[in-house]
Amino acid sequence: MDTKGAEPSVGDARAAASASPSMPLLRDPRWTRFLVVALFLALVYYFRNLASVLICFVVFERSIGWAADQLSRRTRLTRTRAVSLLLATFALVCSAVLFSAIGAVLPIVTRLREDGVESLRSIFEHTSVQRLRAAAGLESEALSQAMRTHAGTALNYVTSTAHVFINLLVGFVLAVVYLYQKDDMNRWLGTIARRSVPGTILRWFGFVGDAIAVTVRMQVVVAFVSAVLTLPVLIILRLPHIPFLCLLLVVAGLVPVVGNLASGAVLCYVAYSERGAWAVGVFLGVTFLLHKIESYYLNPRLAAQHVALPGIVLIVALVLCEQAFGFIGLFISFPLLFVATRIANEWRDEDRVREAETAAETSPSASDDDALAREEPCSGEHGEDPGERACGREGDVTP
Repeated sequence: MDTKGAEPSVGDARAAASASPSMPLLRDPRWTRFLVVALFLALVYYFRNLASVLICFVVFERSIGWAADQLSRRTRLTRTRAVSLLLATFALVCSAVLFSAIGAVLPIVTRLREDGVESLRSIFEHTSVQRLRAAAGLESEALSQAMRTHAGTALNYVTSTAHVFINLLVGFVLAVVYLYQKDDMNRWLGTIARRSVPGTILRWFGFVGDAIAVTVRMQVVVAFVSAVLTLPVLIILRLPHIPFLCLLLVVAGLVPVVGNLASGAVLCYVAYSERGAWAVGVFLGVTFLLHKIESYYLNPRLAAQHVALPGIVLIVALVLCEQAFGFIGLFISFPLLFVATRIANEWRDEDRVREAETAAETSPSASDDDALAREEPCSGEHGEDPGERACGREGDVTP
């Protein structure tokens, strides 16, 4: 049959238009996702030194915001006034703690100023210090030389601690400003297109904030579990200042992985001073056991409630992150999985929407093709005029 004069159907025209887009790189969602992921990772790497500011911002914003929401529900206060009341209470508590600390430190400073050499000598001659020196085999001169050698390192630690406190203050200020302007920020974010590159980057940083908040909540549970499990050991060994040691366990447990090791070192020192070397062995075993329970059992079980992955996958991810990123991999293992899971779920939802839109666009074209096929005249046989032979049902004749 001669098809030179045949006109293309409506479906063929639409298929040809979709097969040759003007900008195939930008129209392909895989390339778009690759570029957005590359930009997101580049921003995370470039601003990695501000991670402590982001963590402090998320912790203060989520905690104060949650408390303000609870207070506004139970009272007739607006959310802004509830935030102001909570901040005023927080300022009063911090002032009371600061004045108490100053009152406790001033006598020590005065005593050191009046008799600093004798005070330092009394510290070195303390029974616990003498035991440690005897166990380490350090004489007075060797100990003084070691202190001079590590003075620079101690100064670096002090500088790093001051830097952390500055980031803590910056994160707190940013959280307070955001809480007062949250409605304005939400309106401004609503003007940004959801599928645009800025909208996607901002939404993914929101996933990072959610990961930090979930990690902090999990660590609070881990801290209290660690304190509860260690309390019977403190009671059995009859160590002094048990409430203070429990508070130390809770505060140190808020720091992932390192917190248990630091609190374990303090407990070992107290146990050695009060009960001897055998008590140190007990606390070394308890610290090791708590570290393993936290890292390989409790954290994966808690993480499984927020990430739809098997527990074995979480443990393997923890081990791989530790091997890939070193010690810091223990801190970022769960946030990485959390953000990656949220992004994957978002892509899966976008693919479903895209498939539904494609199906909606192709269904009218198929009906148009069927209509054209029904209207096309039948081909004639033996030179018979197609307009004069019957087509379809008996009795129907094409015009």
